[in-house]
Amino acid sequence: MGWQTYTLTYRARSPVLLGDHPYGFIQRTRLYAPGWTLWGAITARLTRALLPRAAGPDYEAVGTFVAENLRTSYAFLLVDEQRAAPRYAAGRLHYGPLPAADFEARFLASLGQTAVAPATLSAHTGALHETEVLTSHDPVTGEAVRWQFALYAQQPWRDLPASLDGLTTGDVLFALSELSLGADRGYGLGRMTLEGAADGPHPVEGEETGPCPLEWDPQGRTLAAHVPLDAFPGDWVRGRAESIPWRWWQNDPGGAWGPGQRSQVRLFYVPGSIVEAQGWQPVVGPYGIWEVADG
Repeated sequence: MGWQTYTLTYRARSPVLLGDHPYGFIQRTRLYAPGWTLWGAITARLTRALLPRAAGPDYEAVGTFVAENLRTSYAFLLVDEQRAAPRYAAGRLHYGPLPAADFEARFLASLGQTAVAPATLSAHTGALHETEVLTSHDPVTGEAVRWQFALYAQQPWRDLPASLDGLTTGDVLFALSELSLGADRGYGLGRMTLEGAADGPHPVEGEETGPCPLEWDPQGRTLAAHVPLDAFPGDWVRGRAESIPWRWWQNDPGGAWGPGQRSQVRLFYVPGSIVEAQGWQPVVGPYGIWEVADG
């Protein structure tokens, strides 16, 4: 088993909404796309491109394949050709080269929305809300906003579903020429187009449990992805933690509740946190979450 990496750069064709914890009536967005968001976008795109008559079990099988064989970094906006990953500099939070406040002023916008009562065609009481989005055009350059992430492909494939027999990395990259990322995709948000050809393949070091992330700097030791809270003791990390409601669809009728949504709450250190421990080496696990190299 070995891992290869491709760098994919996309141009945004519409604003992007990446759900974060709400703040009052404001539906907030993250300022980067987590690996699990990319996992969902890649799973949906591959399934629809390769299996035009796909049903629920097909999406589940492709999703399992993607989590094992097509892992990703997080996706970040490009600012002055730098990935706008969160980091701390001089005691302040930055996204790439910009302080957080400057980044938000440049790329963050909002939409006013409400819910309409069908019987009266008037707004429901208390239904007015504001939704943050990341803009599709950079107001400074006037150009389309560009996003970038690393795609790690395992070769040969492990546990390839019969429905994807004969699949090549070329097939995957062709299918990913278009991507719909984030929430409210049915309203046209999150549409992206691949800019040129993918950069790769390039060999990358890895473990049985996953590839070593290109974004990891053993000197700076800044996380560029979420890491489970129980991965190491709390006094090893300087930064912030968050709880994330983890939800997924399971088609297996043999479950306790039959087909439907499963959920749990998971605790993570967030990107931008700094690992104090020397010698710690992460690998990219399923859904882009960083794990300890030795499993």
